[in-house]
Amino acid sequence: MNKKAILNLLMQNVEKNKLEYSEEDLELLSAIKETVIEMEVARSLFNSVSDPQLIELAIHAEDVAKTRYNYLITMAKQRELRKID
Repeated sequence: MNKKAILNLLMQNVEKNKLEYSEEDLELLSAIKETVIEMEVARSLFNSVSDPQLIELAIHAEDVAKTRYNYLITMAKQRELRKID
């Protein structure tokens, strides 16, 4: 699953179609974008630490972010946000 491609697809033409999105839709898209950043931060932490506790923390943080991301993507698909041009 290419997270950036999915995010780009969802965010494609958001500004142009802003009037077609409800406030809830915009919040959902924003939450997806924030979650992708959280996953990237967790992966970066994992790659930059050597302490076993910090590694475990990074793995947990990434798992939490992935779970949230999957939930938000499911919500976006249910709202058919990907179909808005």
